[in-house]
Amino acid sequence: MPFYQTNSNAEKRVEQRKRTRLRSGKLVALDGHFLTECHFQNLAGGGAKIRVVSQTTVPSRFWLFDDQYSGALIAEVVWRQDMELGVRFVEDPDVTPLTDTILRTLAGKYYSL
Repeated sequence: MPFYQTNSNAEKRVEQRKRTRLRSGKLVALDGHFLTECHFQNLAGGGAKIRVVSQTTVPSRFWLFDDQYSGALIAEVVWRQDMELGVRFVEDPDVTPLTDTILRTLAGKYYSL
């Protein structure tokens, strides 16, 4: 099921968004290097609206680590506005999954990559 419809005048989200409580996450480059922290502002079945906590260059694709579930999905930027990003979750068989060691490090109270 596509995440976005094609009609530019209508709501583009196929699935209803769900507001989240203050929920933190981390952006990680596809090669496993930490980029910045973020907060989830809302989630939809196939994507999220996030706000990064620092001015940093965010690539068009990255791992989005969810602190609540200690897991990561590949996210692709759909739109950007200041420090907010709209992303959709994608699969990419050519990207090497994050190792258990990196995931445990990201989930820790103090982390360093």
